[in-house]
Amino acid sequence: MVLNASEIAHGAMLAVEAAQFAVRHKRVQKKFVQVLKVTVIGMAIAYVLIYVLLILPLFIVRNGNYVLATLLQYDHTSSTVALLSTRDAVDHFLSTLPLLGLDIMVLVRPSMFEEIFFTMLEEIDPEYATVLKSWPPRKFRWEKIKFAVQRLAKRYFMTLVASYLSRLPVVGWMVFPIGALTMMAKFVGYPISGAIILATVVSPGSRKSTMFIFKSLLAMGEFSRDLMRPFFSHLGAKPKQQVKFYKTNESTVIGFILAYYFFVQMSWIGPAFYILAQAAIAMFISRQTVRPPPYTPGAEWELQKEKE
Repeated sequence: MVLNASEIAHGAMLAVEAAQFAVRHKRVQKKFVQVLKVTVIGMAIAYVLIYVLLILPLFIVRNGNYVLATLLQYDHTSSTVALLSTRDAVDHFLSTLPLLGLDIMVLVRPSMFEEIFFTMLEEIDPEYATVLKSWPPRKFRWEKIKFAVQRLAKRYFMTLVASYLSRLPVVGWMVFPIGALTMMAKFVGYPISGAIILATVVSPGSRKSTMFIFKSLLAMGEFSRDLMRPFFSHLGAKPKQQVKFYKTNESTVIGFILAYYFFVQMSWIGPAFYILAQAAIAMFISRQTVRPPPYTPGAEWELQKEKE
């Protein structure tokens, strides 16, 4: 589906309006500060664990390989290249997620982020909040685990292969531009995406530019899924239903997400913008979706595109 410029603009304006609404209401402000404190502490712990469990072992293996090669007098070139490629793949894989430490906090303490979502929704549309809360959250744990594992395994495999291919002589430089072109074409079509990629290729530092586009496109999808989790879980939307919802509302969702995404990527101030976005998504839900009826045992609710 090619993106619609007017819907993107509508989504962005909705995001700005929601942020302004959030900062004007003291109840939302108070909840924002509470969630931010816990999130920052949790992120610090998560980043230490990530370094110890992933980055440090690779560093030890790489240096150990160098020491052994010196002592035993063997050619360590190929193994060093393989380790460097693996490290690049791990770095790229981690960087495609919208602040991995924050992502871990969202998984560990989802109720905390759900609370700020409902606090905002109660201020915007109390009836909608009451009705949505009446629907018991459904976890679909096994389906979510399978979906997440398949998605992450596919992404890691893609980044690992791309990292190796990018090191090939002559053709290696084309790997990331072609990957970014293929992904962007789904949103803006081949002519526009081709022009953007061509501009990055002929400019200085083109590899960094195409890598940035490639990572951003992957990460924005993760970001939007996390923000919509309170809404989806209460209505019992399975992963495939969520994907269908995103495709139907793609342009508006991307416009909304773009208003926050790059701020979320700003190191340690990112969590503040993430929590603001989590609150702000309540306005997107109240404006763009049809309010479900009060829950009755056994009820199902089909996600709809927007209000008529």
